[in-house]
Amino acid sequence: MKIKLSIVVIFALLLRVSVTILAEESPCIFFAPQSMNEDNEILVPVYTKNLPQDNDGLCGIEFKFAYDTEHFMLKTNKNNGLLLETSTAMLVQDTDIAEVSVSEDIVSVNYIDFSAEDNVVLRDGPLFYFTLISKNPDALWNSDDYYPLRFIPDSINLILLDKENYSLKGIPAEGIDTYVGGYNTFPTFEIPKIEDKIEFKNGISAVYINGGEKATDAPPYIKDEFMIPLRPLAEAVGMEISWDSKTKMVSVFYPYISAYFDMSKEDTYINAKLRTDLPKPEIINGRTFVPVSTIRAMFADVLNIENNGDSISLDFNKKEEE
Repeated sequence: MKIKLSIVVIFALLLRVSVTILAEESPCIFFAPQSMNEDNEILVPVYTKNLPQDNDGLCGIEFKFAYDTEHFMLKTNKNNGLLLETSTAMLVQDTDIAEVSVSEDIVSVNYIDFSAEDNVVLRDGPLFYFTLISKNPDALWNSDDYYPLRFIPDSINLILLDKENYSLKGIPAEGIDTYVGGYNTFPTFEIPKIEDKIEFKNGISAVYINGGEKATDAPPYIKDEFMIPLRPLAEAVGMEISWDSKTKMVSVFYPYISAYFDMSKEDTYINAKLRTDLPKPEIINGRTFVPVSTIRAMFADVLNIENNGDSISLDFNKKEEE
């Protein structure tokens, strides 16, 4: 495992410069959990999306994810590791070559077909699957959108085949969190509509929601661009937010959007992918601030931003207006 993982890491590091060329395609992976069966099991296929086309196929993938150990168990093999399986509908037919490890609530998956033959994937689709087992089936069956699976920042790499040069190349990819529920459907990737128009004013400790003022303890400020206090924004939008004091990681989640801010390094991850193209987040008086360009990157084409110099308005109805 160490040898394979080292190779993947080396490929990924060597190709970070060239990866920027592919950034617009946003290659990613996602989970597509199926409805729970009578044994309280949920099959979770791992899919690719926007697989780069300027290559000779996908012959490997590595990623890590966390899962909710309070409400779920993983179906394991005889060595108590994650049981990775396949079927005739899957694009990878040999999961025995995959190496999987589980450490508490973190699962690591490393799959590389060095033969570059039978398991090369040439199109988007399901690669393989694992199984979640609900500890409380009734609660799960009545849930509409529950996210027990989270991709770990900077853990996802696609391993592509280059037949001309007889080599493999690794590129970092995004990981889109999708929900598990009793009546789950295939992910639409459509961000749920946010009705509110949210405004921040430079130096004023408040967030304005549809014109109404709500006091905060973190006034926004202008540096190279508008710096917005993360918690008031997340609460106004309805995002889940958490702070890990040990790792100094701030995390925010919204359907099909995840963002991590590693405040020890001032690194930003959107959908688990490191974004070196965005300005750094900052901590001021114990509060995390992020540049408005990061908010734009998180919400992409559903967000319209109006900068009035001393204030900034966030309108989340851009797609409908157009």
